[in-house]
Amino acid sequence: MRTSTASTLPATEPRPLPVLTRMWFGFTAVVETTKFQIYEIFLIFYYAQVLGLAGSLAGLAVAIAIIADAFIDPVIGSYSDSFRGRFGRRHTLMLWAIVPTGIFVFLLFSAPSGLGQTGLFLWMLTLCLAVRIVGSFYSVPAAAVAAELTERATERAELGIWRQAVAAAIQLGLTWLIFKYAFVPSDAFPRGQENPDNYPRFALLVAGLLMLGALIGAVGTRQRIQAFERARVAVKPQLFTVLSSLRAAWRALADLPNFRYLFVGLLFSGIMGSYFRSLNLHLASFFWELSTEQTGKWLISVQLATFVAAICCRFVIGRIEPRQLFVTGVTLMLLGYVVPPFFRLLDLMPLNGTAALVQLLYLANLVVGAGIGLIMPSSLVMFAETADEYAATKRESRTGMLLAFLPLGNKMSSSFGKLSAGFVVQWVALPVGRSDQPVEADSLQQLGIAAVSLSFFAGLIALWFFTRYRLTRARHAEIMDELNSLRTAAAGRQP
Repeated sequence: MRTSTASTLPATEPRPLPVLTRMWFGFTAVVETTKFQIYEIFLIFYYAQVLGLAGSLAGLAVAIAIIADAFIDPVIGSYSDSFRGRFGRRHTLMLWAIVPTGIFVFLLFSAPSGLGQTGLFLWMLTLCLAVRIVGSFYSVPAAAVAAELTERATERAELGIWRQAVAAAIQLGLTWLIFKYAFVPSDAFPRGQENPDNYPRFALLVAGLLMLGALIGAVGTRQRIQAFERARVAVKPQLFTVLSSLRAAWRALADLPNFRYLFVGLLFSGIMGSYFRSLNLHLASFFWELSTEQTGKWLISVQLATFVAAICCRFVIGRIEPRQLFVTGVTLMLLGYVVPPFFRLLDLMPLNGTAALVQLLYLANLVVGAGIGLIMPSSLVMFAETADEYAATKRESRTGMLLAFLPLGNKMSSSFGKLSAGFVVQWVALPVGRSDQPVEADSLQQLGIAAVSLSFFAGLIALWFFTRYRLTRARHAEIMDELNSLRTAAAGRQP
């Protein structure tokens, strides 16, 4: 490997992105969204409710892994900014990470029996760390690919739409496969997600789909990115050192208000979403008393709405500022999360087991999915444009590092959300494995209060910070004029 500070600058704009390239780019989301799906919904449930690990230990294992991943991601991003490899600085790392990530995902949900509390905790912690860190060697460079495939705001928005639409479609298919063929109910386990024998099939489905989608995304975008790396680096890439990466991150936080507001907003939105989603299966199984089939449809409704909202976003992204779409999406997620359990605590929801309750829960998850469908395309634009603002202001390219550093706040808070959810599960003392005993009413009330309170306040704080973001389309156009002037000047100095 060698690094370079040379920069070659073209005199003409690159051709528009082919539709196939945009679609292939959508598959680069598979690693991150699959990690997100299994960590947010299934992981703590599997270890705490199925295997019997103390909820606090399960939450601690996930929290440690996410914190480690959060701090390593910007380093990986900075490393990929200066890395040189056979398949390019981004794609060499992405291709290397695919198979190990799939293997570690399979092992994470294939814990051996008889480990005891300490052994089970160490197994979970080790595999959580492996999945998060190795998977980041794919997902972090893939995030930078979004900013480098094109610099046109409309095309970036479309990339975000494709990314969200493909990710939602894959999550939709994966959830259906899981609840149709992995979590099969039995007489002993009428809720199939509580049967430990079902998880090897679950692990195989998740790992296989992750590796296939990741390979499609990497191969489909490699040619366009290699052309970018040969001909269109906006400002010179920097030599990699950990210290220079930390300094660049600090300069972005200290000097760029838009970057700072995004970072802190993501910190609190991560608490809201991660905490609530970690309790999703507990709420479905005990608070709402849904069957395995109903739980599967309940989770699928989120991904279905996400897919539809992402497609519909294509028709409004050019007319509405990305920040407005983003804030609307976060608001919808907050309402979809907290309103149903809050109304149940006030005895304003239909009784468990009724069709009316199930339909209202599906509707709430459709609202959540619509919010996610608005957030992802608009966030891709906002993240890329803050990286452009940094490049124009600081006269250096840190795209990979910055696009990995921005979600650091989200991941740090996600670890807090997981840890908090683990303590809640242990505190309310829900039954482990199959239990014919009804859950105490006080435990269910405590679960509902816990699910609503932290998510609500964290979501409100996140919204306050996101509304302070001020990087408009007009301002970004000025930034791109500045960058193009830098390119022209640098091209004139080329020998």
